Amino acid sequence: MNVPTPSAPQDNFDVGALYVGTYVKADDLNGQTYAATIAAVERVEIAEENGAVRPKAAVQLQNWPAKLLLNKTNFETIASAYGRHSSGWLGKPLEVYPDTTVFNGRSVSCVRVRVPRLAAPVAAVPGVGLPVAPATTPTSSPAPPRAAEAAPSAPGPPPFVSEAAGDIPY
Repeated sequence: MNVPTPSAPQDNFDVGALYVGTYVKADDLNGQTYAATIAAVERVEIAEENGAVRPKAAVQLQNWPAKLLLNKTNFETIASAYGRHSSGWLGKPLEVYPDTTVFNGRSVSCVRVRVPRLAAPVAAVPGVGLPVAPATTPTSSPAPPRAAEAAPSAPGPPPFVSEAAGDIPY
C-alpha cells in the first residue's frame, strides 16, 4: 500500500502560493496597487455554490498570467469610464488594488479596479495660479502652462496570481 510521506515541516511559507490558478485574488496583490492595461475581455461561465452557472466577464490584463474576473462593482467602474461594450475597453488603463467588502454579513478581501486619473494642469489647481511677470519687466514672460501629466504609475503585475472564483463576492 502506498502511503504518502509528509514533507519536512516548514516554518514559514506562503500558503496562498499553493493555490495558483486562473483568476486574480486579493491576496495576490500583496497590499499594493498595480497599473494594468486591458488586453482582452471574454465571457466565462462560473459555477455558483448552488450549482447554477452564471456568465461573467473576465479581463485579460497585459503581461498578467491570470485574468481578472469582474464582479458587478468592477464591471460598472470600467463601463462608466470606457462604455458598456467590451471592444471599447481594449488598450485602456486600469489600476488594480486589494480592498474589503461585506459579503454574507462578514468583511472579506476583494479585488477592485479604478480608472487612473491624469494629473490636473497647474492652472486648474484651486489657489495655484501660473507665475505672472512683474509689470515693470516687460521682457519677461510667464512660464507656459504645463501639459497634463499622468499620475505616478503603479507597479506592474503582481508576482503571482491565484484562483479566486470562490473568493470574489458577486
